[in-house]
Amino acid sequence: VCKVLLSVVLCAVMISACNLPVNFAIDSIDVTAVDQTAKAFVSQKFETPQPEPSQMPSPTARVITPTRPAVTQGAEPSTSSPSTPRLCDQAGAGNPLDVTIPDDTRLLPDEEFTKVWRLANLGTCDWSTDYAVVFFSGDDLSGVREQPFLSSVASGSTAEFAVDMTAPTAPGIYSSYWMLRNNAGELFGIGPNGNSPFWVRIQVVAVETATPTVTATLEPTSIVLATGSASLLPGQSFDLDSGEDSAENQVDTKLEQSGADTLQWKPENSARFAVFGLTQPSELECQYATLSDQPQALSAFETGVYLCYRTSKGLPGRLQIVTLPAGGTPLQMNFTTWAIP
Repeated sequence: VCKVLLSVVLCAVMISACNLPVNFAIDSIDVTAVDQTAKAFVSQKFETPQPEPSQMPSPTARVITPTRPAVTQGAEPSTSSPSTPRLCDQAGAGNPLDVTIPDDTRLLPDEEFTKVWRLANLGTCDWSTDYAVVFFSGDDLSGVREQPFLSSVASGSTAEFAVDMTAPTAPGIYSSYWMLRNNAGELFGIGPNGNSPFWVRIQVVAVETATPTVTATLEPTSIVLATGSASLLPGQSFDLDSGEDSAENQVDTKLEQSGADTLQWKPENSARFAVFGLTQPSELECQYATLSDQPQALSAFETGVYLCYRTSKGLPGRLQIVTLPAGGTPLQMNFTTWAIP
């Protein structure tokens, strides 16, 4: 750059000399002075001005020290911002939250279990025994909707809460949500705002059942003690053990006149009877029928009806009313008495 400026200066001097008068005297050119002048000019035009040392800005360091909220011994740290004021009633998840029955535990249909949560009191208020764990939403797995606190829980401490539950009958996934209730009846829970429920989630599995083996039940071989037909007029008795109408101390039934036009079937000597119906009962059905020793009005009977009985000797049997007495005709019946094997 200096060389270029030097050439320009020399040219300017020479041109000026050409325009001078003839008698104008030109002194000899000091090349060294011209060079110094050019260098000074360049230095003034292209040097970057530097500020004075007193004008230089001094660097400032900004140190950010991370802080963490204080945690009360035994309680879970709060997830809320340090600037957010603590609530009176607020819970936090303990470590672990699920003491028993973690999420998706597999259970059998109708299986009973106890769910235990561990919760921390992150609020400013103590929890008294007037507080309770209450059902909030989802599947109702417990027979109770409210489980009172068994003891007080101070602010900053943890406690475990247990609720007895039963798995549903049908297979599937079930979720039950719960919250805490304070002594004023207000609900609160976990989370930054203290309003989130805690829960239990289970899987009820299907139970494979084997096809039962069907075993045929054979009726006992009937051993007949007495069988036959009989006719009874009003006032007559009958012995179902022997098929005779004699021996008063052994008769089992009597066709008794209880009114001018009323007849009744009356058990005798601790014998008992029961009306079975129009279908013939088996020996086994008569053995386990509910019998009575009370008289029954004959008007309650109908032709063809079957009765089960147990004789004065304790033997089972059945009889059928073939015809009912009418206009002086007798009552006709068929009977069978079995000997107990």
